[in-house]
Amino acid sequence: MENPVPSSPPNHHFLLFRGIRGLLRCDEAEVVSGIARYVMTQYPSLRIGSKWMARTRKTPIPPFFALLGGLTRSLEVLRPQSREGVVWVARLGNERRAIQQVIAPLESEMNLTELKFSRRPDSASISALAAMRIKGLATTARRIMRLTRLLHRRYEFFRLLRVVELIGYYASYLRILQESDFKLAVMSSHSNPHGIAFNLAARKSRVPVVLITHGMPVRPVAKLAYDLALVHCEAARQIYLEEGSRIDRILIHGRRREYSAMRVQLPQRLAVGVFLCKDVNEENFRRMIDCLLTDARVFRIIVRPHPKNLWLGLHAWIDSRNESRLRISRDRSPSADVAASDVVLGGNSSVLVDAVTAGRPSGYVAGLDYGPPDLHSFVARGLIYPVENWNGGIDFDQMLDFYRRPEWIDGLRFFARIDEDDASVEQEFRSLMLQVAGHPDRDAPAGFC
Repeated sequence: MENPVPSSPPNHHFLLFRGIRGLLRCDEAEVVSGIARYVMTQYPSLRIGSKWMARTRKTPIPPFFALLGGLTRSLEVLRPQSREGVVWVARLGNERRAIQQVIAPLESEMNLTELKFSRRPDSASISALAAMRIKGLATTARRIMRLTRLLHRRYEFFRLLRVVELIGYYASYLRILQESDFKLAVMSSHSNPHGIAFNLAARKSRVPVVLITHGMPVRPVAKLAYDLALVHCEAARQIYLEEGSRIDRILIHGRRREYSAMRVQLPQRLAVGVFLCKDVNEENFRRMIDCLLTDARVFRIIVRPHPKNLWLGLHAWIDSRNESRLRISRDRSPSADVAASDVVLGGNSSVLVDAVTAGRPSGYVAGLDYGPPDLHSFVARGLIYPVENWNGGIDFDQMLDFYRRPEWIDGLRFFARIDEDDASVEQEFRSLMLQVAGHPDRDAPAGFC
C-alpha cells in the first residue's frame, strides 16, 4: 500500500510532514479512535456526514470539506494584541489552570500573552488571509487536497480532517510567531492538532518551547522537542522519554502541599465523588449511580464531568432522577470536589492520583468510559483499588484496607512526588524559564526528534 505521507518531503516542508506523521501516530491510540466513535453516537449529523465521506471517498468532496475544516481552524486563532514576552496556548480549563499556576508570577518580569480562539474570526485574521496572493492560496489548496486524497486511501475521514486542521493551526501560529518577538512559547496539550502545530510553529520561528503538563500522557506520544518541561510525575517523565520526546531539562511537579496521609477510617455517612472522562459509558454510569443510591451509607454523590464532556444527555439524566443526594459539580476546581468527597470513583482519569494524594481512598471502575482498561496502569502498579462486581455494592471499608498496605506509599511516590515542595519546584522552573528566554538567538533544535 502506498505510504500516504512522503518519506522524503522537501526540506522546507520537513518539519510539517514530521508533525503530520506524529499526529497520525497519536491517533492510532485506541482511546482516540474510541472517542471518535463515541462522538458519532452523540451527534447524528456526524454519523451521516461520516457515511457520506466514506461513499464519496474517490471524489473531490472529502478533500474539499477537509480543506474547509483546515481554513476554519486557521481563522479561529485570534491575533494577539501584544507581540513580545511569553506566548501561551490552552484550549481547556485544566490546561489553562496548569499553565497559569506556574507562569502567573512572571507577569512582573515578562509580558504574558495568551493566544485565544473564537468561532468568529477577527478582522486581523481575515486580512492576513486576504493579503496572501491568489496564486499562493491556490497552490496551497491543491497540495492539501492532494495530501488528503492520499490519506483517505488508508484512513477514516476524521483522521485526515485532523491532519488538515493541524496544517491550518500551523499556518496561523507560524504567521503570528514570525511577526512577533516572543521569547518563549508555553503549551500544555501536545498530542492533538493545535498542540503539535504550536510546537512546530515555535520551532520554525526559533522560539524556545516550554511544556507544562496537566495530567498523565496517553501513549503513543508525539515525538516533539522541548527546551524545558514540568511533568506530572516520575511515571509521566518515563513515558515521554520512552516515547521519543526530546526534552533538554525536565522537572517534576512537587505534591507535598497537596499530600495528606490516608484516612484511618471512613465516616458512617459517605460523600462519594464520581469523576468522569470525556467519553462516558452511559449505561455503566447509570447502573453504578443506581447502585450507589441503594447504599444507605451514601448520603451524597458529586458527579464531576470532564472539562470537555462529550455526553450530551448527562445533565438531563441527572435532573430526571430528581434525587436530592445526586448532583452535578458546579465547582471550577477539581481539588475542591476531591476535598468534598470521602471516597472517589473514576475511570481512566488522572484525578484518581490527585484523590489518593489528598488522602481520599479511590476506586478504579473499569468500563466507566470507553478507553482501554487501566489506561495509565494505576491498578497494575498497585496505586488504585480496582472496583469489581460493583453491581452487588461497593465495599468501601475493603477499599480503605487496600491503602493501608505498607508498600502502597511507594507506588504513590511513583505517580506523585509527595516529598517535594511544589512551590519550590515551580520557583525553580520559573527561573529556568527566564534563563531559556534570555538566549533567544541561539540555534534552535529540530522541531521533531
